[in-house]
Amino acid sequence: MSDPASIIAAFRDQANYCRQLGSPFTGTLLDLAAERLAAGAAWAAPVLAWHGDARADALALRLAGALHRAVLDGDPLLAACYAARQITAEDLDAALTRHGMLLAQYLQSPPQTNDPQRSAVLLGGFLQIAQHCPGLALQTCEIGASAGLNLSWDAYAYDYAGWQHGDTATAPLTLHSRWGGNRPADSGPQVIARAGCDVAPLDAAKAADRQRLLSYIWADQPERLQRVLRALDHAETAGIRVTQAHAADFVAQQLENRRRDAVFVLYHSIVWQYVAAAEQQRIAALMQQAGKQVTATAPLAWLRFEPGLAKDGADLTLTLWTGEMPGGATERLGAGDYHGRWVRWENA
Repeated sequence: MSDPASIIAAFRDQANYCRQLGSPFTGTLLDLAAERLAAGAAWAAPVLAWHGDARADALALRLAGALHRAVLDGDPLLAACYAARQITAEDLDAALTRHGMLLAQYLQSPPQTNDPQRSAVLLGGFLQIAQHCPGLALQTCEIGASAGLNLSWDAYAYDYAGWQHGDTATAPLTLHSRWGGNRPADSGPQVIARAGCDVAPLDAAKAADRQRLLSYIWADQPERLQRVLRALDHAETAGIRVTQAHAADFVAQQLENRRRDAVFVLYHSIVWQYVAAAEQQRIAALMQQAGKQVTATAPLAWLRFEPGLAKDGADLTLTLWTGEMPGGATERLGAGDYHGRWVRWENA
């Protein structure tokens, strides 16, 4: 159980992270929430009684998500505060008192921030896989896929200022990002099969699921909101569905049915920390075992965008098993911003 002081500190730290990631209003909101927690506001009891690790469990973002959900669901008083980007202690206390049941609901599960912008970082890894495995299509498998918005990475167009990938005129969504360093060869990888899982998947065709996903987008970042809305519309039109399953079980099933004429690619982004250690070990063992069975026409790849060495973002790392490298070879391709605003390519 976290003590009240550590919970309040976690809120203040998250407020600073929000400001660093371009959301000053959410930073102000969480600083104010920390003040009200310290003051013992009427709504604070279930937050201060948190049994887990407030930082690891993203407790502050659960509260922020509940408040934004109230705005999206039509609370006029709170919506006025959000529109003005100004909120007082009285406003906050009143809103959390009105929406106590919603707060309790949001405290029960971790945030789901399925931003398609992460595909702007992942793309470099997919291009690298295609370069290492010329002439082969990809069979992709994403764990922690949420609503599946990054399952459609190959449908999007990309504009990195200095270079582009995809057709911006016809793509359902164009992702803009800053690219630093060399760029991988654009060998036009083709996806011939895709699948994704999540322990609590969201359905882009369901209004309540869309609202939940949007609630975790910080309210003073309208471009992110519009990007997620467009990706949700594409997922609904394309019939993207995410399977409810634990990651290791899903990887095992997908590997058992993997094609013998394509590169099998397991990938994930900012999800590994939510996977239990035993399940992480099982996934790694499954991939190592599958790596022993690769052929020239059926290589294996594991692409992950997760916290690592980078201090200002997360690492993009690729492990590849081929007929020439059945033991697997791992390379750190670079790093990217958590929200995909920039990519720093470090692979030669």
